[in-house]
Amino acid sequence: MDIGITSCTNTSDMSSSVMVQDMILEILSRLPASHVGKFRLLNKDCNKRSYESWFLNLNLHRTNSISGYFVQYNEGGYKFHTHERKDSENNGVSIDFLPPGKAKIVACDASNGILLCVNETGPSVPEYVVCKPTTKQYHIIPDSIMQTCAVSFGLAVTQSNPFRYKILRLSRLPGILNRSRRTFVCEIFDSDSFVWKKINNLRLPREDGLIYSNPVEATGCLHWLSGDDKVIRFCLKTETWSFFQTPKFGVYPKLVRYEGKLGVIRSWMTGDGEQLNRLWVLRSSFEKAWVKVKDMKNMGLGEKMLWTLSNEEIGISKRDRFCSFNINTEKMNVYQVKTEYVNYDCFPFCSDYERVDLNGRRDGTLNAI
Repeated sequence: MDIGITSCTNTSDMSSSVMVQDMILEILSRLPASHVGKFRLLNKDCNKRSYESWFLNLNLHRTNSISGYFVQYNEGGYKFHTHERKDSENNGVSIDFLPPGKAKIVACDASNGILLCVNETGPSVPEYVVCKPTTKQYHIIPDSIMQTCAVSFGLAVTQSNPFRYKILRLSRLPGILNRSRRTFVCEIFDSDSFVWKKINNLRLPREDGLIYSNPVEATGCLHWLSGDDKVIRFCLKTETWSFFQTPKFGVYPKLVRYEGKLGVIRSWMTGDGEQLNRLWVLRSSFEKAWVKVKDMKNMGLGEKMLWTLSNEEIGISKRDRFCSFNINTEKMNVYQVKTEYVNYDCFPFCSDYERVDLNGRRDGTLNAI
C-alpha cells in the first residue's frame, strides 16, 4: 500500500491533509501493531495521532488484541491486569502454561507480547524460556555461556517476518570484582542463530555506575540509566554501546518510551513552589539532542514513572499500587497490588493472538499447548 502525503500551503490544503490522515488512521486501526509501526514513518502528525488513546483503544478492539500489565511480586507470584477493566485479573493471559517449575519474568517486549522467563526447575541451572502468553506458545532456549549472577535482561523483537528476536544478558564479573557497578559481562542471544555469544564487557566511566532496572526499548535500542544521570544505550543491530547525558534540568531522571522514541522525565520546582515533571524525547532515533515535550503535574506521592501508555497517559508505580494517570484530565486509575510494602515489578504488555515461530533455527519442534 502506497499512501502519499504532501505539505500544506493554505487552509484548503490543511483540511485535505487532515482528511487524508483520518483515512490513513481508519485503515491503520484495522491492522496489527507491527504494520502500524511501519506506517508511522509516513508523517509526523500521523505518527503523533496514532499514539492517542482513542486510536490505540480502537486498534486493540478491531484487531482482537489485549493491553495491560504483568505485575510480578519478588516474594513469588504474579497478576495480569488489563487496561479495559481495571479490576480484572489474568483475563485469560498468564504464564501458567509453561513447564513445571517456578517461572519468573525477567524481560518483555511490550509491543509484541513476548516474554523471557527464567524457570527454576530444581537445584540445576534454571531454564530460559521465551513465550507468547496470548497463544500459549513457548520455547526453551540454551543456557547462557557465563554462569554468573545476571543483573538485567533486555528482549526485543527485531523482525516480524520471519520472526526474529534478540536477548541481552548483563551479569556481574565473577570473583572479587562482582560487586562493581561499572563493569559487566555481556551476552547476546539471537533467535536466528539460536546460540548465545559473548561480546565485549560493558565498562562505565570511573565514578559512575549502572542503576539496576529493566531497560527501556525504543527505536531498536535498549536503554538504562547510570548513577551520573547518563543514558547507557545498546544498539541491537550493531551490538555496540554508547553513552550520552540526560537533560541537565531538574532532578531524578526516569527513562520512558514516548511515541516510539526514548523519553526522559525529570522533576523540577516552579518559582511558585509547584512541583512538576518535565518530559523530553530524543530529536531522532540515534541523535543525542533532547526536545522538550510537555510539563506534567507531580502527584507528590513518591511515584516512579514506568512508561507512557499513550501520549496522554503515564504508568506510575507506587509503594502499594500502580496507576495510569491521564495528563490532560488528571484522572487516575488505580490498580491495587497484593499487599502494602510489597516489592514488585511491572511489565507493560500488548499482544495480538496470532501465532509466531519462536524457534529461529527452523529445525526443532515448537512447544505449544
